[in-house]
Amino acid sequence: MTLLEAMRQHDYEEVIALNNNRSGLRGFIVIHDTTRGPALGGIRVWRYEDEAEALADGLRLARAMTYKAALAGLDCGGGKAVVIEHPEMRREEAMRFLGRVVESLHGRFQTGRDLGLTDQDIAVLRQETRYIGCEGAESDDYTALGVMCGIRACLDHLTGGQHTLSGLRVAIQGLGGIGWRLAQVLRDAGCHLIVTDIDREKTHRAESELGATVVSPEEIYSVEADVFSPCAVGGVITQATLPRLRVRIIAGSANNVLADPSLGWHVRERGILYAPDYLINAGALIHGANLYLKGKKDNRAEVMEIYDRMREVLRRADEENLPTNVIADRLAEQRVKPFKTYRDLFWNSPTHAQEVNEPTRGCCG
Repeated sequence: MTLLEAMRQHDYEEVIALNNNRSGLRGFIVIHDTTRGPALGGIRVWRYEDEAEALADGLRLARAMTYKAALAGLDCGGGKAVVIEHPEMRREEAMRFLGRVVESLHGRFQTGRDLGLTDQDIAVLRQETRYIGCEGAESDDYTALGVMCGIRACLDHLTGGQHTLSGLRVAIQGLGGIGWRLAQVLRDAGCHLIVTDIDREKTHRAESELGATVVSPEEIYSVEADVFSPCAVGGVITQATLPRLRVRIIAGSANNVLADPSLGWHVRERGILYAPDYLINAGALIHGANLYLKGKKDNRAEVMEIYDRMREVLRRADEENLPTNVIADRLAEQRVKPFKTYRDLFWNSPTHAQEVNEPTRGCCG
């Protein structure tokens, strides 16, 4: 499939190929949709095997950001930047070049932290562009809160009422910033934790501080638990791993948990409730959009609305006998598929705003 065919399949607006020989920067900026506002999405720095893998990841992640924003009712669309990490890359120079490219888009793409982006990277990027934010421990807190709301919604759907999380067994895959914060809030809610991570220091800390049971990365798929919570890389639910799961719920913070969307049918056939990742991991996006759009600093109430959205998706899935990811996709697409013209892609650009004497829009505006 060619790039344009891939873009046409899911209605992508723009893909920018990045190359800078001086710094060794190679990667892509993907803008999926700006129907509801500028495209928002983080910068991922990863050791991709090749440019095809990097592009595929960028395309998937940008589209997921659009759906995430649409389901949350936010006035922004989805985008993503992916950088191919390699030994020859001069990192500071690469970030400076990337920051200048982001700035040149005049806010159509607004970005922040994702996997592999460091505090030093962000400091450099901020010297080159105004359009970066929404990162740090505060964002992890909001994301963890949203995932917990998703887990609670699935549990209440299964039991037919509102129950506490106390006693729930949760298997967490990945103890990065969000995974660790989720582990903390679940422990505080009385859950029993089973955790894994490739970093042994993190698992040792979880064992000593949270009383978690530690298993190997391969064992996490086979443990008996109520919830499997993937909080690291995506694509972990595959034809090989799904039959091994001994859980009632799949709900985590990782993006693109299903290796293929068709696996949603197999998850449903096995009687497992799947909380679509872009629905329940939207906490940081909701907080960031409200912070930069409205100056609203406390967004816990808005993030907790994820519970009601998840319950609605579960209800419709039962009524229509469809996988939850199909229902979530339909709801998102209803909000981003209204007819738009070429003019609309640039309607909110600073240049146009100056022409009509309107103020430019802020992050996610």
